[in-house]
Amino acid sequence: MTQTNSRRLSLGVLGAGAAAQWYYMPAARAWSGSIVLKAICDLDLQRARHFASKYDIPNVYGSYEEMLRDADIDAVAVLTPHALHAEQVLIALEHGKHVLVEKPMASTLAEARRICDLADSKGLYVSCAPPNMLHPGQKRLMQLVAAGAIGKICLVRNTRSSMGPGSRPGAPTDFSWFYQKGAGGMSSMAGYGLIQMTAVVGPVKSLSAMSCTSMPERVMRDGPAKGKRVEADVPDNNVMVFDFGDDTLGTMDTGYVMMASESPSMELFGTEGVLSVWGGDQVLRLRLYKDDWNTNVAGWQNVDISGLDSAWAHHASTLLSLADAVLEGKPLVNDPRHMVHVIEIIEKTWVASESRRAVDLSTTFRVPSWEELPDASTGPFALEFHSVGRR
Repeated sequence: MTQTNSRRLSLGVLGAGAAAQWYYMPAARAWSGSIVLKAICDLDLQRARHFASKYDIPNVYGSYEEMLRDADIDAVAVLTPHALHAEQVLIALEHGKHVLVEKPMASTLAEARRICDLADSKGLYVSCAPPNMLHPGQKRLMQLVAAGAIGKICLVRNTRSSMGPGSRPGAPTDFSWFYQKGAGGMSSMAGYGLIQMTAVVGPVKSLSAMSCTSMPERVMRDGPAKGKRVEADVPDNNVMVFDFGDDTLGTMDTGYVMMASESPSMELFGTEGVLSVWGGDQVLRLRLYKDDWNTNVAGWQNVDISGLDSAWAHHASTLLSLADAVLEGKPLVNDPRHMVHVIEIIEKTWVASESRRAVDLSTTFRVPSWEELPDASTGPFALEFHSVGRR
């Protein structure tokens, strides 16, 4: 295991694509008090050299093994296409490096379990995207539910769909691979909703699903692959039904067929109220519905969320979480065992879709309390239900 000899986490970046450009390299520079970029590796050496110059990264590599062997780094940020993640995470762990990995951590349940077992055996951390468990909105949501704001949850409705990254303007790289095997909306989008939902409701016990390919050909909108046509060979339209046990059910859609929506990204329906969540990948807005006949509190109200301007509200906060764990021994609340459960949900979705039957899940994880999540607020998370009048 690599020993950290300074108060900063020394980091090597694997893959200089969109995730590195948009999130992690800018964040590492902004958080230079905790993190220092020491190396970058990409098959495109010209691109790697460009970003090494931009972010003052001293070492550039075209070989991953060479970076792991020669660079003076404590951790690796694995920011490559999805299908490569598991192998590259395992290689880093074998070299004694801590890992930050973009979602998904692995493509199969077997790979995910192997990663966790190897990390445990070596005493290494694996910090997993997406960063839902670090976000101030997730903490506020979990606090409300734990405080009984909506009573027992009976039903969850979740949506994590878009038209895919190839539909975005300003693409820095060729996003056509997102529509092909090893990627797709399930591996790209589902993790956000599944982490957010299962942290509140708990692990899924069983599921049913239906999947199809609604848009078999895609055209890249912008960037270096503008106008490129690609055949979508992984289902782009998926709907799941979940049984969480304790007479609680849920639904979720995920894929690349939703151009826009004005609906909440998640809704929790309880015996004492309703919570509606907006924000796409993170909890950016909360609305609470109460109908209490005894206190005459009825109707919808906005819920305050403190800390939305903090570092923990950024996508790359998984990097801060890793630094805190390695340097200060703080708990890693974006636990890879939670991601193992998410990967099993995705894997079992394909099984359920093909077999047209319900499928049981075997994995679980420890659900952290809201108090364990990072505190980015400037004041207390006060629970105040204001009377807004009866409709």
